[in-house]
Amino acid sequence: MHYYNHLVKINNLRNGGNRLSLLQLVVRYNIGALFMRPAVVELLGKKRYRKEKKLFYTVLTGTYDRLNEIPAKLPNWDYVCFTDNRSLTSATWEIGLLENPQGLDPVRLSRHYKINNHLIDSGYDLSIYVDANIRIRGDLDCFAAQALPVDASCGFLLHPFLSSLRDEFEQCIALGKDDRQLLQDQYDWYIREKGFSDPFPHINARMIIRRSGNREVRNLMETWFEQLLTWSCRDQVAFNYALNSHQGLALAYIPYWNFRRYFQKMDHR
Repeated sequence: MHYYNHLVKINNLRNGGNRLSLLQLVVRYNIGALFMRPAVVELLGKKRYRKEKKLFYTVLTGTYDRLNEIPAKLPNWDYVCFTDNRSLTSATWEIGLLENPQGLDPVRLSRHYKINNHLIDSGYDLSIYVDANIRIRGDLDCFAAQALPVDASCGFLLHPFLSSLRDEFEQCIALGKDDRQLLQDQYDWYIREKGFSDPFPHINARMIIRRSGNREVRNLMETWFEQLLTWSCRDQVAFNYALNSHQGLALAYIPYWNFRRYFQKMDHR
């Protein structure tokens, strides 16, 4: 029922907690899960972004992941893997070599380009980022049409298992994702020192869709990455705190069932 907790937060933000509005959100969510299959999306709105110039990209630093080849390319999409590995080759991806003038560690280097999309998607109308262990298995035009409403500047996945900042911190500590004390200090700073109430749905950052060149999106991304330079490298820990300073941004929350219809999560190397 994590999706319900997400919808409660969305309803609080958009509708002031109105119970009828929450019921409508729940109904729409479940109807979408049952009936909004790719074939239906293709009939209703696949052409929304078909003619725009689009970038599909991933970032691969070190040897943490292997690169999944593109099964079928679509027109008006460029597929680029940005990497610091000069020996990396691919039959389907264009390879872009990363610069590291700040001397970032491999994790933060990867997230520097993941988060700061304006560094690499200039000249495009929109871009989709995915983690390197994600494989395409559906029509990207259909996914973009469904994931990014015309009035939204960017879209993020709702987390399938976690529904709060506290959940994220506890999981990172339990799994040893970063230094325990650093994570605890970061959480205490957000909640106790800054009074952050965590009003937003919790995201999964393995996929991000953004309109390129949007100044508000860029401002949020820069604020977000600044938190990774200050605190833990875990980007999902910092996102909602960064978002709190940019609440006017038109952001779409994408159900995880939608992501699973177009992409497959593979094992890390």
